[in-house]
Amino acid sequence: MSTFDGSEILTLQEFRLHAADTDGTVARLVATASAPGDGGVPLLTSVHDPRDVATLRVVPAEATDTGAAGRERTLGGLVSSWQPARRYQARLAERAIEQPSSYRLAVTESGINDEQVAPAGAWVGDGAGEPVALLWIGIPETTHAGLMILVGRYDEASLVQDAEPLPLARALGVRIYESRREGTSARASSATLAE
Repeated sequence: MSTFDGSEILTLQEFRLHAADTDGTVARLVATASAPGDGGVPLLTSVHDPRDVATLRVVPAEATDTGAAGRERTLGGLVSSWQPARRYQARLAERAIEQPSSYRLAVTESGINDEQVAPAGAWVGDGAGEPVALLWIGIPETTHAGLMILVGRYDEASLVQDAEPLPLARALGVRIYESRREGTSARASSATLAE
């Protein structure tokens, strides 16, 4: 089912913590501060450095992110630095009825978006026959370069213990984040996106 009606924007906020969120305090604060209807995506943690985290929200296209100041106050001294929020137009936004149990986000400022080559259209799945619960693809609002892809999966889908996700990701300028919903298995994640 389509997630958005075209009047929403995906807002990505990346920030760095003083220390990794090993006890889930930051994740709980972010979940508490989330507004109803913001997409329900939990705190996402970098696969390369657990101090780098991100939030992804859905906001009306004409709205400014009025919750940013509140999040900064809520997280207070836990955050060492904030990156500017990035806004993405949804090129594809599909989700199943059931909530995903794990998420993987890839973000890059590289690559040129060409609507004639990659038109918006119906999602046909991941090609592997595995259950994908959510797929959001966004292009930056203010430039023709870059891409944001969020994949939500059910816990049993394509998770391989201790696999290194996209070994060339950092060299290619791709930032990869992942997260699990509270109460799901703590199995280690693997590369399930774009491999």
